[in-house]
Order: sequence, then C-alpha cells, then structure tokens
Amino acid sequence: MNFPLQVLHLEDDARDTELVQAALEGEGIQSELTRVEREQDFLAALKRERLDLILADYTLPSFDGLSALRIAQQHSPDVPFIFVSGTLGEDVAIEALKTGATDYVLKTRLARLGPAINRALREARERADRKRAEALLAGERRILEMIAKGDLLPAIFDTLCQLVEEQLPNVISSVLLVEGDRLRHGGAPSLPKSYNGAIDGLVIGPSEGSCGTAAYRGESVIVSDIATDPLWAKYRDLALSHSLRACWSTPIISSANKVLGTFAMYYREPRSPTSQDFGLIELATHLVRIAVERDRAEEALRTSEQLARSHVEVMMRSLDVLATEAAPEKFIAEMLRTIGQHLHARGVLLWLRNQKDDSLRLHLVIEDDQQVAPDPQHPFLKDPQAWKRSLQEMLFTKGPVVCDDIEQDSRIGAEFREYLMNRGRKKFLAIPMFVLGEVRGFIGIQHDERGAYRPEEIELAQALAHHVMLATHGAELGEQRRHAVVLEERTRMARDIHDTLAQGFTGVIIQLDTSVEALRDEEPEAAAKHIGRARELARESLTEARRSVHALRPQALEKATFADALRAIITNTTAGTSLHSDFQLKGEPHELQPAVEENLLHIGQEALSNALKHAFATKFRARLSFDSDAVRLELRDNGKGFVVDSANGGGIGLIGMRERAQQIGATLAVTSKPGRGTKVIAVSSYQQPVTK
Repeated sequence: MNFPLQVLHLEDDARDTELVQAALEGEGIQSELTRVEREQDFLAALKRERLDLILADYTLPSFDGLSALRIAQQHSPDVPFIFVSGTLGEDVAIEALKTGATDYVLKTRLARLGPAINRALREARERADRKRAEALLAGERRILEMIAKGDLLPAIFDTLCQLVEEQLPNVISSVLLVEGDRLRHGGAPSLPKSYNGAIDGLVIGPSEGSCGTAAYRGESVIVSDIATDPLWAKYRDLALSHSLRACWSTPIISSANKVLGTFAMYYREPRSPTSQDFGLIELATHLVRIAVERDRAEEALRTSEQLARSHVEVMMRSLDVLATEAAPEKFIAEMLRTIGQHLHARGVLLWLRNQKDDSLRLHLVIEDDQQVAPDPQHPFLKDPQAWKRSLQEMLFTKGPVVCDDIEQDSRIGAEFREYLMNRGRKKFLAIPMFVLGEVRGFIGIQHDERGAYRPEEIELAQALAHHVMLATHGAELGEQRRHAVVLEERTRMARDIHDTLAQGFTGVIIQLDTSVEALRDEEPEAAAKHIGRARELARESLTEARRSVHALRPQALEKATFADALRAIITNTTAGTSLHSDFQLKGEPHELQPAVEENLLHIGQEALSNALKHAFATKFRARLSFDSDAVRLELRDNGKGFVVDSANGGGIGLIGMRERAQQIGATLAVTSKPGRGTKVIAVSSYQQPVTK
C-alpha cells in the first residue's frame, strides 16, 4: 500500500500494539496505529479521526470488544472491525461475526493478520463501490422520473448537480443553457449566488472561460489551473475571489448536433480529470440533453394536442409499471411492449452487449404485442459480431441509428438487410442504452412501412430505452449482490464446520461410550466393532469439514441418492446404541436441487444429534415423503422433550435448522413438550428458489 492506514487499536497492553505493528510491517502494510483502552477514548477517536480499520482485543479491564463493536457500528459502520485477541473461543468468535465483526485473529497467530486485513479492506472497497453504483443508479432513476413528470428544468439540474457532487465530494457542478449567443444559468446549487449572477449571460466565444469556450468550440475544455490559463483572463479575478482553481466544461450536444448548453465541474484546487470524472461528465451531459430536448420538444409539440397527450401517457405508464412491477424482467417486457404500442412497431428487440468481446445477446423479443422466442436465424445470433457491420457507428456517436429505408440504406450489411426484408421490414430504429456513459446494449424497433422517423418518436424511444436500461442494470446489480453474499458465506464457514463436526462426533462419542460398556461386560469383539465405527465416523466428519470449507457438496450425497444418504447416516450413527432408529421412504423420489438435498440432510443430522446428545431418546423415526408438490422430511424421537419457545439450540441447533430451511425456502415446524419427545417437520416445494 502506498499510504499509511489509519488504524484504531483497542488494547490495554502497549506491547501487543507493538507486536501488531510489527506484524503489519512484516506484511508490507504501512500503518499508523492509535492505541486506546477506555470507552471514552475509543468513542472520541471514532469521532475525531478518519479511520481505515479498527482492531480490538475482546477483553479489557474496563471495556470489552463486543461493546466497542456496537459503538463502531453506530459511528463508523463502513470501517472494517477485526478482533485481535488471545481469549476468543470458537463460540464467541461465531457470535462476534454474527454481531457484525469483519473477522477475528488470535494473538498467537498474528501471521493471519495481514491477509485478514487485506481481505477486509478489499471487501470494504467492494461494498463502497456497490453503494456508489446503487446510489448513482437511484439518482439517475430519480432524475429520469423528474424528467418524465415534467418537473421544471432548474429543479432537474439542481438534482443532477447534487448527484454528481455526492459521487465526487470535492466537486462543484454547474449547468448553463444556450440562449442566442450567450449562456444562461441553468443549475448550480453549490456555487455562490454572487458567482452564478456574475456569469449569467456569459458570452459564447473563443476565450470566454471554460464554458463559453466549450460552447463556442463544441468540444470539452479542460482548464486544470484557472490562475494560469489564458482562457480565463477575463474572469480570473472573479473565479479566484470565490476560491475556484480548476474548471472542466463539456458542451451538451443535441441529437441534431447543436449545442444546447454546457455542464461544468469546478474544483477549489488545481487538478485534471480522472476516468471517474469523465464517466460522470458523460452521464450528466446525457441526462441534461434528455431533459433539455424533452422540455423543448414539449414546447414545440403544444400545437399538436394529441401527440403531446400520447407522449405524457407513455411516460406516466412507464412510471406506473416501474412503481408496481417488482420483477425486473416483467418490467422490461412491459416497457418493450409499451414502445411497440406507442410507436406502432411490428417488432421490438432488446439486445445486451458483452463489453469484453463486443458480442450481442438477444434478451427479449416482442412481436405484435406478444413476447416470442428469439429467431435462431437472425444474423446477430448466428454471428454475435455481425451487428458491428451495420450498427457500429452507435459505439462512436452514442446516439440512435435511424434507418428510414432498409432497402436503400448503404450502412446495412447485406445479410442483415436480406433478413429484414424477407420478414417484411421497411425501416428500423436502434436506440443505444447507457450505463455510466458506456453502451451496454440497444433496443431495435422495426416497422413494416416506410417513412422518416419524427424527432419526437426518436426522443420517446430514447426515454423509454433508458427506463429499460435502468431495470436491466438493476437486475445485474442484484445478481452481483447475490454473488457477493455467496462469497461472504464461503469465507465464513465456522458455523458449518461446527455443525459438521458436532453432529459427526456425537456419533463417535456414542460409539466409544458403547464400546466402554462392552469392555466392562467383557465383550471385546463387540467393543472392537464400536471402536471401528467411531473411527469411521471421525474420518467422515473430518472429510465433511474440509469439504465444507471449500463449499463442496457433502460426500454422502455424491456417493448415493438423498434418501439413501439420509438412511445411511441414521443407520451408521445409531448402530450399537440404545437408540432404535426407523427410516421410511414414501412416494416416488423426485429430483431435488442440490442445495435442497444438502440442507435437508443437515437438518436430519441435527435432529438425530439432538436425540442422541440431549433427549436421551430410545426411539428415533425418520420419514421422507415425496408428495405431488413438495418433499416432506418428518423426524420424531421419544426423548425428554423441551419447551420450544425457550430453546435456543445452544446458539447453533434449532437456529441452524431454521437458517437452513430459510436458505431453501422451506417451512420448518418444531413441536416438543417436556416428557413427550420432539417432532421436526421440514417441507420444501419442488423448484423452490434457493436463497444464497
């Protein structure tokens, strides 16, 4: 790392802080550790300092690690929190992780500290990136909703500027609009009113600061230092008196290639733009263009009442669908159907672009107002790169491809032209969809009649295409979040390992106890058999623990069907014990999802383990039923029972079973009374979606 980490260390022994410092230096991690040992000092440091990491001992003379964790979650929830302690047992570690700790490292194993910190910081960055992306997507959606509702341009521009400033905390943004040969104030909520007033009416010309020059040239103007750049000669004193030192301005170009205004970013120190700055500039200018063109289009369309009503109706319908339809795929299909209805299209196709190799994937097809299967003979499906021979200009212009006559348009590849004409198509639109300024796909809108597309039709299609991209990108982010949860679960397998070992070694202990009784009764052969079973169960448990760490399928399920695996576990665990078991299979076995089999198997193991360890049962019955719509696992014992409401399974048992049931969308019912045994019933519907 090329900068020192700011680390808050909750520790009462300065020597331990020195050891931690040495361990970090040994891993090449530069850090500045601030050691505190009292609650008031810990809280003061949280409020005072910008922290990258918190390390905490679990037990201190006047404070404790869990209390510190709760305080940190209130004041610095995004800062990774790692326990570094010599007194952290496994159960306590699991509790700490569930409470919200990032990781834990024993003081006797400080070699793990460096990798743990690197992983925690990486995950924190990933979470921050996801939050920024989600905030940007939400802000973009909010602005598009304002545009769709017809909010006033100053309110839209102020909201856009605030969105950009939230993404880049040190920036001040501004929107100016062209009015004749001058630029007028559009929106700049963070610039001083005196400055906004002074530049309102700025002349468009070759040496008129960043904005006036950008509007004159029709291209971006980057001024990294206002104090020295000649473009700011007329306005240098004005800018410097307001502590403005850098200004980058980008013209807002209409679909007719005319300058509508400028979008500017100011900084209070000299600097040049980064790739993130450029991405936000592209997004901002795109949104401003949509807002301005829609506003001006509405003015121009006031003479055509019917067309104006149609425009508003479409935008309001899209918002209604967005507000009421939770499933992204259904929203996307409805938006494509809406595009087809209001543009009187014969077909509407949603294509998504793979940014790595520029290939296309056909996501949805609407024809004659109905969703249909993709045609495998489409040239873009036969060759995912073929689209570039007809539509590649979209990547460079980042604007729609308008083809008013398929037969005569020289831009269209021969194979694509032949395919469209054979299907009776006469013209089409290709509307690109953007995420952070990158083309992520396009919507193809096909018509059976010739004729030029009107500007308002193109604008309408672009506005709806942006809604479609919002839903598509939202679905992608949701999938990324699901993958992140899977990754987090795989790095924290403590509970699963504990479950596996606890359940397996219960059988080991039972077999060893039984062998002791056999030896007392002078039955060495029987004792040897029980010891052999105990050894086999121990090997299997260790194997399962290793497999759990690597998120692999339980070995029992790889060797046999689910029913046979469950039967074998029950038989092997209870063999030679005082617990008499009975396994019943009812119905024709149905193919289950792997996650369903694994979690039901663990639920069965946990119930059996509880019957052996805690219930002192003499009978255990398992019934596996494959019904017409669900698989049902019923587990009963005649043990001592318990009061369900007051049971917590030692933090692992019943809670673990409920968590496993929840992961596969199953229902779990546990009934028990003191002296009357226990019954556990898990029911999982077929094709139930699995929670990762």
